[in-house]
Amino acid sequence: MGQAISGGLTQRDVDEVISICKGAWNQYEIESLYKRFRSLDRGRKGYISAEELMSIPELSINPLAQRLVRSFESVNFVDFARLLAAFSDRASYEEKVRFIFRVYDVDGDGLVTHDDMQIMLRQLAGSSLSDDDIAWVVRKALQEAGSPQGLSLEAFKATLHAEDLAGMTVTVPTEL
Repeated sequence: MGQAISGGLTQRDVDEVISICKGAWNQYEIESLYKRFRSLDRGRKGYISAEELMSIPELSINPLAQRLVRSFESVNFVDFARLLAAFSDRASYEEKVRFIFRVYDVDGDGLVTHDDMQIMLRQLAGSSLSDDDIAWVVRKALQEAGSPQGLSLEAFKATLHAEDLAGMTVTVPTEL
């Protein structure tokens, strides 16, 4: 077992997370993420519950909070860092699109279908759009994408451009 470098992490642990996250996080960021993970894991269970995740103010006000919490609920630190890696400024376009696709594929069947899109649009729009408006927007979007039955990952990717994902980043504060 290696020597602890940050509240329980060893250099070997940090190197493993760097590898698993494909370099999305550097050592300082991983140490900072670990501190944040430990502060969220109030019961020191080794994983984060849905309630603990919803205590993050930036997440709790997000209209997609419930969908995001399902991605992160009951994750250990390595999975926490891996899931957040899609929000690193060093994450690839492909990794970001895969993450968004998993969020939009509500039923997990490998397609973003009409029903999936209606659920997501309802969560995003709240009561500002009627059910008829939402149905029309979804039909139009799938029609324009040329996939009326639903979007595969490849078709979903074709609808997004790198600049569409430019704001999908999290800055991890590090102490130097």
